[in-house]
Amino acid sequence: MTDRPIIFSGPMVRALLAGRKTQTRRLLSRARVFATPERPAFTLAAEHMARALQGASGFRHLDGTGWFWEADAFEWQAPAERTGWMANIGYAAGDRLYVRESYYQQGHWEQAAGVVTKGGRPKWKFVPDDDAIRFDPPIAFRKARHSADPGTTAWHRRLARFMPRSASRLTLIVEDVRVEQLQLISEADAQAEGVDRLVWDGDGGWYASDAGTHYCGFAGIWQHLHGAESWDANPFVVPVTFRVERGNIDQIGRTA
Repeated sequence: MTDRPIIFSGPMVRALLAGRKTQTRRLLSRARVFATPERPAFTLAAEHMARALQGASGFRHLDGTGWFWEADAFEWQAPAERTGWMANIGYAAGDRLYVRESYYQQGHWEQAAGVVTKGGRPKWKFVPDDDAIRFDPPIAFRKARHSADPGTTAWHRRLARFMPRSASRLTLIVEDVRVEQLQLISEADAQAEGVDRLVWDGDGGWYASDAGTHYCGFAGIWQHLHGAESWDANPFVVPVTFRVERGNIDQIGRTA
């Protein structure tokens, strides 16, 4: 069992808090291939991961984060037509995921000593003035964020990737992990993703309607996050089912 961070957008955090979201799907874009007597372990990523999933089928859970699947053989493996992979995909039942979300914190900006951009300009770093973190915009935020003096203490909106573990207020206990292609999501699973019912307008857009489906709602938000062609690409994803615990990961009890 592993503890790791996971980032969610504002609407999905609200769905978690409301109890409407119990699943998430993450692209299968990286895997750590098992070591063998002939070769050490190595990481598949980017185009190499895509090639290792070409014609993939027969996904089988081995243990922990380990999975086996078959895919089209590489050219250098000819005359073999298929090859097998055993690799860790990063999620397993029993894992605990602490949610990272955008937040607000008081602080100021300072020039980072000895660090410059590729263009030679100085880089700046955010320096918190205290440990207090808020998830709702402070009343003073709208005015203070436009401060011209980088050394002035003010409320700042910080991206989710900067949120410290100690500030997390939601912990997800992983209950099930699968591997499948994106478009295989069922209506029930799309609803568990916490999305609204949407209708496709047939011309590149979506609109909310009770006559719509959660399936269309999920397709719409996937395209919003990953690009217009991402749904038709039908990539392999890792559907993760979880239960939500309200509390910091280091304050709630670990469940078997």
